[in-house]
Amino acid sequence: MGTCVANKSRNPLAFITSSIFKNHYYCFHIRLRVRVRVRLLKPFHALYSTLTGRENLESPYQNQIQFLKSVRDQCKSQSLRNVDHALDMFDKMLHMRPLPSIDDFNHMLGAIARLKHYPEVISLYKQMESLGISPSVCTLNTLMNCFCHLNRLDFGFSVLATILKLGYQPNHITLNTLIKGLCLRGHIAGAVRLVDEMERKGYQPNALNCGTMVNGLCKIGETDMAIRLLRNMEEGNFELDMTAYNTIIDSLCKDRLVTKALNLFSKMKSKGILPNLVTYNSLIRPMQFRLVEGGYYSVE
Repeated sequence: MGTCVANKSRNPLAFITSSIFKNHYYCFHIRLRVRVRVRLLKPFHALYSTLTGRENLESPYQNQIQFLKSVRDQCKSQSLRNVDHALDMFDKMLHMRPLPSIDDFNHMLGAIARLKHYPEVISLYKQMESLGISPSVCTLNTLMNCFCHLNRLDFGFSVLATILKLGYQPNHITLNTLIKGLCLRGHIAGAVRLVDEMERKGYQPNALNCGTMVNGLCKIGETDMAIRLLRNMEEGNFELDMTAYNTIIDSLCKDRLVTKALNLFSKMKSKGILPNLVTYNSLIRPMQFRLVEGGYYSVE
């Protein structure tokens, strides 16, 4: 022990240097350990974030928003033409949490219906129903339209009953869908009764509804009845456009009743409804190379 003391006293510089070295070594070792611990903790924190999703909470939500925007854009632009792709997108929507709005589902159902895949729409509606997704009038109108195209008017009217049961108000699309379904099957009298019944219940048909009936009547050859309905529409102060007139003019021309078609054409113009290319095509077709009193028909 004395030797140590003597050594310390003989070389105080060595003692001080040794102490400084030890202190620096100790501090360096502590800093190294701290750094190592931080580096070890970082991967664990990243792993925890990966497992729990704590660091990326907003990303799935943002992805969902972008996906639904893409769905709406494709549906509105009618660029969705592949039914398998549409069904995949619909399946993704069903698995989203929170679920998309009913409007988003309506866009997809409408797009698939436009592709004429009516059974698929009905199946998708049943899946929505099983998940407790409440339909809107738009949803049920699309479902009704699919049943009508599949010649299941009975189910179409069942959907109407569902609309009323849920406390919704049927709109013009609801009525028009059923009218169109009845007319396509030749049930014109049934379509007329439906309109009368809805009127008694306070649902006033519009020009679209009556125009659908006009089209249905012309398709089954009941052009005279279509003209009478058109007159009723005129007396009912409906805001008529050229569609109803064009439909009847075309039907008259196909029946070679050109004089009646021209009379209706003149009446249409007197009401301020301007003819379009469809009107002229209908009139020109039966009059080609047909001479009357040494001249041609004129539709000026």
